[in-house]
Amino acid sequence: MTANAAPRRAIRAMLVLQVGIGAALIVMDLVRPAPPSPADLFSPATAPQTRPYRPDLRPAPGTDGPQMRPMPARLEFGLEGGRMTLTGQIAQGDAARFTRFVEERGTRPEVIALDSSGGVVAEALLIGRQIRDLNAATEVGRGSVCLSACPYLLAGGTPRRVEGGGLVGVHQHYFGENSLLPAFLAVEDVQRGQAEVMRYLDEMGVDVRLMMHGMETPARDIYMLDRERMEELRLVTEAG
Repeated sequence: MTANAAPRRAIRAMLVLQVGIGAALIVMDLVRPAPPSPADLFSPATAPQTRPYRPDLRPAPGTDGPQMRPMPARLEFGLEGGRMTLTGQIAQGDAARFTRFVEERGTRPEVIALDSSGGVVAEALLIGRQIRDLNAATEVGRGSVCLSACPYLLAGGTPRRVEGGGLVGVHQHYFGENSLLPAFLAVEDVQRGQAEVMRYLDEMGVDVRLMMHGMETPARDIYMLDRERMEELRLVTEAG
């Protein structure tokens, strides 16, 4: 056996492994179930309080049923008087955009209304801390949603309220295009992220047991929190 035989075998094995991983990702994408229809969001629960998750859609104005419209791919900001609106998915860089928006308007919002299906957790925590620094109230209005990472924005408010017909839900944090493989290969990072979320919730005065419902619910679904549970976990501090 030559001196170079062992390194060659190791390199060949690594290449085979990489090809295998690539094939596995392709298969996972091919067999991925079709996304739920909008009506599924309001269909009977598959488990207590659980619904299919559609981050790209939100309820149409004035409806509580399956009439839906697109959810913006990143946060859109609005300000009228002392009321600010945050609408859309939470994308990379949105925390910096939020800071610039507030600074350029030169007005501290008194109330921040949320309508978001969630997104990048780290950005949500940054925005939530900015909301707390502004000493602004947060709310989820009738016909609006606050899902996935959005409840971390809600947690930043003082006070916090969810009106009747507003939907708030949590689930497992989503990692990459295929959630299983990145989470498996980055367990340490996942645990560090979970610890950061728990620390944040504790700072905001929200019961860290909120994480239990999220960790128990697959990323493809969303666990809807009812009024009693939100009050128990101190996610809301005022009647809706």
